[in-house]
Amino acid sequence: PHRGPPPFFIVGFGMGVPPYAALGKRIETHDGARATVRWVGSVQGQDGVWVGVEWDDPTRGKHDGSHDGKRYFDCTNASDSEAGTHQPASFLRVHKIKPSISFAAAIKRKYLDGKGAVSMKGGGKGPDDTETEADEKRAYVQSANGRKIEIELCLKKDEDPIAALLALDRLYLPDEQVADAGPPGEAARCGVAADALKILDLGGNLFCDWHSIKRFGEEFVNLEELDLTGVRAVWPTTQLPTPSPFANLTRLLLNKSQCSWVSARRIAANITSLKQLSVAHCGIETLDKDLSGLKMLDGLNLEGNDLEDWGEIEKLSKLKNLKRLHLGGNKIRSVRYPETHTEENNTKAFVPFQSLVGLFLADNAIEDWESIDSLDNFPNLTEVRVSGNPVVESAATRHEIVARVSRLTQLNGSLIADQERKDAEIRYLRRVLGLVKTSELAKDGKEVDVVSKDGGGTAEEDAPPSDAASAVPSTRAAQTGSEAVAANHPRLKALLGSYGELSVSVSRKTGDGTMGDDLIEVTLVCVAASAGEKAPVTKKVPASLSVAKLKLLCEKLFKVSVHKQKLFHKDVDAAHPELLEPDDYDVAYLGVKDGSRVLVEEADE
Repeated sequence: PHRGPPPFFIVGFGMGVPPYAALGKRIETHDGARATVRWVGSVQGQDGVWVGVEWDDPTRGKHDGSHDGKRYFDCTNASDSEAGTHQPASFLRVHKIKPSISFAAAIKRKYLDGKGAVSMKGGGKGPDDTETEADEKRAYVQSANGRKIEIELCLKKDEDPIAALLALDRLYLPDEQVADAGPPGEAARCGVAADALKILDLGGNLFCDWHSIKRFGEEFVNLEELDLTGVRAVWPTTQLPTPSPFANLTRLLLNKSQCSWVSARRIAANITSLKQLSVAHCGIETLDKDLSGLKMLDGLNLEGNDLEDWGEIEKLSKLKNLKRLHLGGNKIRSVRYPETHTEENNTKAFVPFQSLVGLFLADNAIEDWESIDSLDNFPNLTEVRVSGNPVVESAATRHEIVARVSRLTQLNGSLIADQERKDAEIRYLRRVLGLVKTSELAKDGKEVDVVSKDGGGTAEEDAPPSDAASAVPSTRAAQTGSEAVAANHPRLKALLGSYGELSVSVSRKTGDGTMGDDLIEVTLVCVAASAGEKAPVTKKVPASLSVAKLKLLCEKLFKVSVHKQKLFHKDVDAAHPELLEPDDYDVAYLGVKDGSRVLVEEADE
């Protein structure tokens, strides 16, 4: 008689399904689609056993858990099903489901079968983004830009694959249909030196709950990094029992797992050794003030979520060890440094974000320069990413950001050299001093023609936008004239202390509106095809000349329409020409100096 566990999960009416298709299990179909089993049994009007599933892709199904007017189960993604936008559920026959495997079986298939090679050469998705069955048997890790990098166990000639596996301190088993660690001790005896294993990638596997995951901590006690990207388990919402089986885990990745912030915090609180937590692309909209379990973190990744209000991010300001905070790809519209205040016991001042050195904000919705200025208030911030935000659409804004944020050593992944900082700060100071003097002329009733859209125009234009529908409210007090310019450029006083009042002045001649008598000599070289061969022309122009006015001059000299022109400036020491934009910036601020060459090109139609 059969004495082991029953091979089938028994349901009503004497019908059954394999354990891998039981209620609550994560499954993968033979065509690669993932789902969660929500119901098992008979369907009215149909023969045999059916498995009711909710697809990970809510557009794949045929209904929302009801069939012919009868509800069999509920779906988590069925909120819009009545409108026809979400039909996340289907009924499947068991033979459509690919059997899951144990961790030990995955190790054998990936690392030992086929002469010890982890994977075949080549692979990855083809032009049609589909994978062959051979591709599915390969092992990959994902790079920062989302590309697959194949992992292969390279053996020396005549090397024993079992010995090679025993020497590994890391295992990569993404998307291997692994559902559990197997019986106690099985994973640790699968050919790996259990005590030596440090890194384990189990991303995209079929674990259904935290209990099935924590078993790996029991099998591999010295594990330091665990990748659960794409694992859609039922995550814990209540306090987990202690001690944690992951006694030495320092890095945990829960990206694309639909793990809520509360669940991530519960898990982190249970793993007291955790230093880095990644919960990217999980649909998180809000955080809470309970930071228990997070106080030892030095790295937190919340990229690709739905965070919008900076007030949610401020809740993390009390994490005294937090050094790197990744917030790219959210919907954040502004950044404000929290006010320093005293601790609850009033014994000492609390400094928000006191250890933060890296803040990564690319591809958000930041649109105000006050947010950039706020970065200068973070006491130890040296690295920032802000590319892909509306406020930095112009190529010229790198100089502006470098000048406005005093401690930056790296911007958008590029190091800031000492000379670049000095040049940027001097350009910025010249520009702001010009604005101050322009505002003084305007205050005296003189007509001045200075326009800017970078947070550095006239006193009125230099203020945050007034359109309530799109602008971020400013925390700065309303001011006019030179006071408004100084308020909107808080580093002005510090830069004056470093460089003094540079020779930037606004001519007080009625109707002039140019900045001083500071002339620079530039050579204009026309390379536009429609202009034919034209000899270079050397001119002396005011350093405060705008790009728009320089284009007018080039139109007169070379007969190339202003609307078709693209101007580049090239210094002797520069490797490549740099585009001069936007049109309302003065040429000196964009780097054009005495002796520069300006290339006149035609824009593509």
